[in-house]
Amino acid sequence: MSWAKRNLYFLISCIVAVVLLGAAGWYCYSEWQGNDQSWEALNQAYTQWKQLVDKPITANEENIHTAREQVKQIQALNGSLRQYLSPISPIPNTGKIDDRALASAIRDTIRQLRVDAGPNITLPPDYAFSFSAQRDKTAYVPQSWGQLAQQLGEVKTICNILFSNRINSLDGIQRERTADDAAGTTTQQPDFVDFVSVTNGNTVTTPYLVTFRCFDAELGEVLASFANEPYGIMVRTLEVEPAEMAAADMSGQVPVYSGGNPHNAPTMPTAPAASAASPTTRMAGGLPVIVDENRLKVSMLLQVVKINPTQGR
Repeated sequence: MSWAKRNLYFLISCIVAVVLLGAAGWYCYSEWQGNDQSWEALNQAYTQWKQLVDKPITANEENIHTAREQVKQIQALNGSLRQYLSPISPIPNTGKIDDRALASAIRDTIRQLRVDAGPNITLPPDYAFSFSAQRDKTAYVPQSWGQLAQQLGEVKTICNILFSNRINSLDGIQRERTADDAAGTTTQQPDFVDFVSVTNGNTVTTPYLVTFRCFDAELGEVLASFANEPYGIMVRTLEVEPAEMAAADMSGQVPVYSGGNPHNAPTMPTAPAASAASPTTRMAGGLPVIVDENRLKVSMLLQVVKINPTQGR
């Protein structure tokens, strides 16, 4: 006991060291067991995976039933998608397209669109609705027949929506170039955008740029019509400015927008201008203006989304 009293701190240190060594040994032993259990579980999972990979897929009743149910689900999804992406019929809508049929369709469609515009919608002089290069031709690049027919149908559909909502004027509509449109072709009105159609394998997206003038009520009706049509016409970008400010800048020069990305259009002054054509009501005695609505110039980039023709074959 005298030795323990003289070496009390040493004895306590030894006891603590023995306890810590025991705890460390128990921790190592438990972790070793856990490691063995994890390794065993990993080997079992690998064995099961190997069995599933090596197991041949047989045409049993369960597999056949599952496959049929999945086909039904895909068909239902495809049918619901087609309700919102109904195809726009090409013009001419015939099984076989040739130069004669396409030339007649282009001229007839241009003539019909001018009639549909009527006297209340202003068009550019001798406007061909982006088909200036094809209007007077009798032969086209064969690779462009189908694309031109599809574009003609889509341009007519877009114009009919604009005309039915009583816009004031159509400044222009621009489409994607085809093989029949030479890269250096220039017309009085710009006919082409700088974008091309894109596809993700399931759908095809085709760009159009339309520029028109209207009041805000008509603009709302145009947007609602595009949203409610079953053809999958989406408004991608929208630029709106006062029509009078778009007609001339501060120096009196008329800006020219040659097409392409609508965000590259010239920047106009932001000060509002009074419109002689706007419906303004002023009562006698200098009372405040009740209605002062300016006409708007609208540049709208549209995307026509279509189901890839190869889908569902």
